[in-house]
Amino acid sequence: MAPPARRCAPAAGRCHYYLRPEGSIHTLVYRTYRWLLFCSFIFLFSACEKPLRLPYITPELHNWPTAYKGVPGLRLHVFNTGTLEVRDKLVYRDGSLRNTASLDILVFVIEHPRYGLILIGTGLNRQIADDAERYLGGFRLSLGTLVMAKDQDILSQLKSAKLPGAKVRSIILPDLRLDHAGELESFPAAQPIVTSAEYEAAMNERDGTLYVSGEYDAVREWRFIDFAGAQPLATFRAHRDLFNDGSVLLIDASGATAGGLAVLVGLPTAPVLLCGNLAWTKEHYFYTRLPGLLFDRAAWWEKVWRLKKFKDLVPELAVLPDHEWAAVEAAKTKDVVLHPFSGEEVAEDSDKEKQGNKPKKRGKDKKQQR
Repeated sequence: MAPPARRCAPAAGRCHYYLRPEGSIHTLVYRTYRWLLFCSFIFLFSACEKPLRLPYITPELHNWPTAYKGVPGLRLHVFNTGTLEVRDKLVYRDGSLRNTASLDILVFVIEHPRYGLILIGTGLNRQIADDAERYLGGFRLSLGTLVMAKDQDILSQLKSAKLPGAKVRSIILPDLRLDHAGELESFPAAQPIVTSAEYEAAMNERDGTLYVSGEYDAVREWRFIDFAGAQPLATFRAHRDLFNDGSVLLIDASGATAGGLAVLVGLPTAPVLLCGNLAWTKEHYFYTRLPGLLFDRAAWWEKVWRLKKFKDLVPELAVLPDHEWAAVEAAKTKDVVLHPFSGEEVAEDSDKEKQGNKPKKRGKDKKQQR
């Protein structure tokens, strides 16, 4: 079976994978068959679903201050580790099978004055930029097109932004799918944080799904979050205060996956909600458009309406979707720092580092002994 051809843009190092026409007819037929089967399943499943009723969310803010007071010194950084282009139907339940949607694979980094750097997800694995077919397998790639440049992984971008990876203390995982767990093992000193429900779901998933077990099978110490008996927060039913200081609050966002997490960051000027899988795009929460892939449709539906009510009651709340750079840019506050990816800047930093590591030649002494 012939491997896929690869077309790269020399300047940015971006690679787009497509099928090699020579000797790959069987691969093309096989992928087309699996793709049509997958789309047919989604279409038939959607057609059989009962209409969802509008839930009533009490207009009350639980455990929320009358006057907001953020945590001094807290900052939020945003990075883009690649782009996934998929059928619109996978992103929106009412979407089209003909049109495509583009999802930015973002990583949010909290810069905490006391607890160092906290990552929200780790983005795509760097091996995707080199050989996506080999890393992900044919079926995953048949679901869409991944575009990732060399050095676009989060570890390389942190280095370029002068945010050392060694300072990453914790990694909050909205889920364990490949868009959030890709570079998890690149931070062996950091503590991974995930819900116990999401961990169990990932362990029980078969290879070939959106979970890639090789991205976290070497992790030995986890911190599991359980929302049993947890207190409500604002309009949400359950939350946990990660550091017991109001800076990073973990919210039960299960629905899109078995045990999703959303994160409320208490920035100095305004609170920021990192949606996780509650909203890949602004349209998911603003227009309550159902995602094409859902673990529990009713659970997601109820929680996204709780998010909408939270925003209604707290207008200064900045809501940042998980996979839409433009929406994040539009909603950012002055405590949010955006880091648009520039392959040239990362390459220059890498070259400077290499030059700095070269042994310096000793200059000849001006005064030589005769």
